[in-house]
Amino acid sequence: MGSYLRNLNGPGRFLVHGEGAWVHDHDGRRYLDARSSMWHGILGHGHPAVISAIREQAERLMLGGTVFYDRPPHVTVTFAERLASALPGGLRRIRLGGSGAQMLEGAVMLSRLHRAISGTPDRTAVISMAGGYHGMNTAALALSGSLASQHGFYGPLPNEVYFADQSAGSWTAAVLAVADRLGDDRVTAVLIEPIMSSTGDMPATADLLTLAELCRDREIHLIADEVTTGHGRVGALSRMNQLGVLPDMLVLGPALTGGYLPAAALAVSEEIFQDMAEPPNGLGLLHGSTTDGNPLAAAAGLAVLDVLQGGVLSGVPDKARLLTDTLVQIRDAHLPAGDVAGVGLLQRLVLRTSDGDHWLGPEATMLRDACEENGLLVSTTSGCLFVVPPLTIIEHGIHEIGERLDRSFRLFRTRS
Repeated sequence: MGSYLRNLNGPGRFLVHGEGAWVHDHDGRRYLDARSSMWHGILGHGHPAVISAIREQAERLMLGGTVFYDRPPHVTVTFAERLASALPGGLRRIRLGGSGAQMLEGAVMLSRLHRAISGTPDRTAVISMAGGYHGMNTAALALSGSLASQHGFYGPLPNEVYFADQSAGSWTAAVLAVADRLGDDRVTAVLIEPIMSSTGDMPATADLLTLAELCRDREIHLIADEVTTGHGRVGALSRMNQLGVLPDMLVLGPALTGGYLPAAALAVSEEIFQDMAEPPNGLGLLHGSTTDGNPLAAAAGLAVLDVLQGGVLSGVPDKARLLTDTLVQIRDAHLPAGDVAGVGLLQRLVLRTSDGDHWLGPEATMLRDACEENGLLVSTTSGCLFVVPPLTIIEHGIHEIGERLDRSFRLFRTRS
């Protein structure tokens, strides 16, 4: 917990209030939340439509679940149907859960169960990307290549996960190398993020299309982790759909409720669903939790869809262009060897020295601290600073991001 304890040095740092793209801490300091909490607060803080929907549902029916499909809340079924109609054709079967990590684990379980039912039980291997991040539950941690150096500290993790090293450039070639080594009779699924939340790296569109074709040809399930990129962040409900790629399974995370309540969804292809609809020997997917399909989360989800489809989603491209231009100005002024990359309102500054080397983690943390001193909350990793504001941010807010970043880089230089 060392990296967290740095920030837990007193209640003065605790956040107590938020409105729109702004938050206040216990000592009254105000910050522009350019990380949308943990990237999932897509409508910012205190959105009236979402708050009203939660309040009204709490007065009507506040408890209920779907884990055993026994008398589910009507609002939950309505939300699942509405979400299915908004997602790409072919992904019309929805399972609701409480977190992205939970749903990703469920996707892998479903893939393996599908193999067992369809007569190929030896197909259990999952290929994940070496730079990928999929959560910190036990199985999700095992699937996260970006955390592989930490795996040994937690005892045996779920096995049959193999990492494809995308750093050479071609994601398809990286996956193909692992698949050929394992053999098609062993691989059940390939798991990807269309934009990596650990680094911001993304495959070229042609590369992703080729990877999807490879999976189809070899009857490998393609699982898309869109916990970060989904539900409006990139200007569409799905980055894969934006690129014309249809996975076999797609996972969305807490952006479903605007981040106001825990929620996630697993969307499954009709082909997989039909194969599982009447499984032999009464087999079913043993996956879920008590609060899956919570009616408050479903009500919030319906409100969020209304807001997104009512104009917020269509406004993302113009805001993204302004944010990109703003970050390019920061790069030109402070990072001549750096870069700006991203999609929609998920943008990153690539932090490079004049020698072309990526900044180390401590340097990036120092920059993040300088941003906080200038009233700006951002996310950093080794070599990257992410700017991920709410989709509802106004033009003035984007200019504020640029001004506060400029002051933060100047402050950082005085200390480094």
